[in-house]
Amino acid sequence: MSRWTKTIGLVLCLGVHATGQTLVDLRTQAKSIDFAGAASTRPLKSGTALPSNCAVGEMYFKTDAPVGANLHGCTSQGVWSVETSSLRSASQLNDFTVTQSGTVLTIGAACALTTTCRVRFGNTSYSYSNSATVTLTAGSGTAYIYIASDGTLTVGHNLTLQCVNCVAQAGVTAFPPGSVPLANWTASNAAWVAGSDQRAFQSGKVVAAGVGLAGAESAGTTTLSLDTTLVGMRVSPPATAGDNCVAGSWATDTTFYYTCVSENTWRRAALGVW
Repeated sequence: MSRWTKTIGLVLCLGVHATGQTLVDLRTQAKSIDFAGAASTRPLKSGTALPSNCAVGEMYFKTDAPVGANLHGCTSQGVWSVETSSLRSASQLNDFTVTQSGTVLTIGAACALTTTCRVRFGNTSYSYSNSATVTLTAGSGTAYIYIASDGTLTVGHNLTLQCVNCVAQAGVTAFPPGSVPLANWTASNAAWVAGSDQRAFQSGKVVAAGVGLAGAESAGTTTLSLDTTLVGMRVSPPATAGDNCVAGSWATDTTFYYTCVSENTWRRAALGVW
């Protein structure tokens, strides 16, 4: 082969490589990759519909999901689970935290015999030593997770679901008065979509005395009493017209009706038979 033939062959070979595109396999042909200077990076597949099948470990960014519930992971063959749907701890408390995995909501995973979760209604305290699960099987709507005033952990809903260690109450469209809200979770076509933490570590109630009442606050206790300047207090019948009394006080026995007309001054009227 002549020198010119070799030269022409080399040029043609270089030309083919120059016009082609070299693909780099980052798994085996890269080291210490740093994308900090890249104009943009999109490491995940994305879209509005989860792929019909997946392999364990795959990730997907669902662009039309609520903020905080976009990231999905393939947790088993063909099953996608929301990876960022655990609700934030209310004021750093973990009692009754609600988390999601696939079609199952777990309520109070931290509730155990050694670390019971507690709720107080007035002077009555309820303790919970087991977590609860809510499994969605069908429907679209909202689940309201709360503790009823009788201490029952309840899931109100307009869906088809199953409760373990809780009570499923159909036909509920809002948190009932007097309940302790924990969370509400929306569902679409038999799949949980997103939740909202409704727990409140700090709360308050304003007690205002109405007409005829007086209120006093001491050491966190509000005491209501009758306003004796507007409402007469019933007392024991006086023995004499000069017995101690406050104007407006009154008393009665089988013979007389007594009224205190001014300080320590009683008047009485005989009771008649109708």
